[in-house]
Amino acid sequence: MASAMMVVGLGVAASPASAAPSGLTFYTANFGTEVAHVDTPTGKCTPLPATAAAHVGWSGFSDVVLYRAADCTGYATSTGTLRTYEAGKYLSYRAF
Repeated sequence: MASAMMVVGLGVAASPASAAPSGLTFYTANFGTEVAHVDTPTGKCTPLPATAAAHVGWSGFSDVVLYRAADCTGYATSTGTLRTYEAGKYLSYRAF
């Protein structure tokens, strides 16, 4: 019985690391619903989903810069990899 439990425990510990979240994910308020996901940073100007109110850079990202203009012009707000904000306040972003 003890060896069966040990084998089961080892199976859980040996789960692949790829099961962990990765990339950059945008969410609605209070991290309620995922609204967009980006696998790798490109630095390109990208429209921010209108309902996005938070993001988490799980891996591979060092900064997300938000803009109030749709073309990534004007004042840039550097937000790092974990931030909440008012939905609709920002219209575009660049992820690095």
